[in-house]
Order: sequence, then structure tokens, then C-alpha cells
Amino acid sequence: MISRRRLTFQLTPLLDLLLIVIFAQFMDTQESTARIEQRSQQQVTQAEQEVKTLREEQRIALKEIAELKRSKEQALRDAMQAEQNAMKTRDQARESAQLSEKQNRELNEELKHTREQRDLVGEMAQQLFQLPDSLLDPLLKAKPDPDSEQTKAEIERIKKQLQELAGGKAIDVVKHFLTYDELTKRSDIWELYLTENGVFRLKIGAKSTDFRADTPQDFVDRFYAVYKTVPQPKSLVIILFSYGDARASVRFAATQGLPLVAERMRTDSSGRTRYEYAVMGFAPEKREVVK
Repeated sequence: MISRRRLTFQLTPLLDLLLIVIFAQFMDTQESTARIEQRSQQQVTQAEQEVKTLREEQRIALKEIAELKRSKEQALRDAMQAEQNAMKTRDQARESAQLSEKQNRELNEELKHTREQRDLVGEMAQQLFQLPDSLLDPLLKAKPDPDSEQTKAEIERIKKQLQELAGGKAIDVVKHFLTYDELTKRSDIWELYLTENGVFRLKIGAKSTDFRADTPQDFVDRFYAVYKTVPQPKSLVIILFSYGDARASVRFAATQGLPLVAERMRTDSSGRTRYEYAVMGFAPEKREVVK
């Protein structure tokens, strides 16, 4: 006969083990939940930051669009103003051309009258310089040391100059009255000549500079640029302006520009030098003789 064994279980240890397992699962669940919440919070924070960045970019984009719109409107206004200014400038240019034509006619008449007066004065002066040797020699030899080589050379120079003036052109005679020895001791003479091809030739001492100018303002700027390259002049500068067979508009630029550049140079020198000018009139351009 098989005997039966009785199995006996201790429930308390099993219950404790079950509680430990349940607590471990609970703790693991808590940790998993915390990690999930942390990741969720990070994602929310990142999403909020991205939304903030997108809103800032949107604000900047809207601001740029508004600025572009204002720039476009300003460009349209500027274009309209430029068109109005262009129309006004064309009208002014047309009026200036008409006025310039009238001034050129008046200037030509004035220059013609001035030339006639200059020629008349020159012819009268030429006769004054035609002195006979019997009258000229005693006057020249009345200088101290008449027999010295220096005095003889000076006498010959004066005779030659008188002969040139007596047989020269009226422009040379008139120019002589403005450049005689006593005047040159206290002033500088600048010779400005306008050639028939429209080139201004400014001679200051031994230096000669050519330039072109079609308007009074161009003339002032070019002349002033040459002036800035020369040494400090004397207290008085006389500018003698003569011209060849050049266009009336170019002559007009010079006659209108001379008083302006004279005042500009005087201001630049702080009043230390006075600048005067004289329009000598027409003088044929000298041609070099090819031997």
C-alpha cells in the first residue's frame, strides 16, 4: 500500500516575495513614466522654442516686406520727381539757349565796338612811338653812365621795343601800356589767349598751359586749377585776355568766367593778392614760320 505524503506550503514567504516583485515593477513603471514625462517636456520646450523662432523669423520677414514696399514707393516718387526735374531742366536749357544766343549777338556787337576803339587807340599810339633818332638819342643817353655796356644794351633794347611798337599791331601797342616796366615791378601779368580752334593758352611767366572750356563754369574750374599750380604771385595780378577767330560761345565763357575766377582766386589768397583783368579783343594767332 502506497503511503501519501502531505505537502505543506509556507504562505508568508511567498507573499513577501510577491510584494517585492510588485514593488519592483511599480518602481520600474515610475522610472519609465518619469523618463517619458522628461522626454515629453523636452519635446514641448523644443517645440515652443521652434515656434518662437518661427514667429521671430516671420516678424523679420514682415518687416523686410514692409521696408521693401516703402522703398518701392519711394523709388516711384523719386522717379516721378526725376522726370519732373528733367522736364524742368529741358525747359531751362531751352530758355538758356535762347538767352545765350541773344547774349552772343550783344557780345559780338560789343566786341566789334571795342575792337574798333582799340584799333583807333593803337594807331594813335603807333604814331607817338615813331620818334626820330635826333630826338630819341639825347633822351636815352641822358641816363647815368651812358657809355657803359649795360646802358648801351638797355638803350638798344628800348629802341628795338619802340620800333616794334611803331611798326606792330594795335593790340601790341595797347598791351604795352598795361605792361610797362613800372607796373611789372609791383604786379604780375598773366596773358590769356583763345586760339581759333577753341583752346585757351594761359601764360604765367615762362610757363604756358593750354585748356578747353565751353561754359563759364568750366572756364572758372580749369583756370583755377592752373592757378593752384603756380607760386605765390605779387599783390596785384593783371590778366590780359585776347582771342583769335574763335566761336562766340567760347569767348562768352571767358568774358563771363573772368570776374568769377578773379574773385575766387582773391578769396583763396585771403585778400593778399588782387586780381584784375582786361579784355584786349581780337588778335590774329601768331603762326610759326618754318624755315
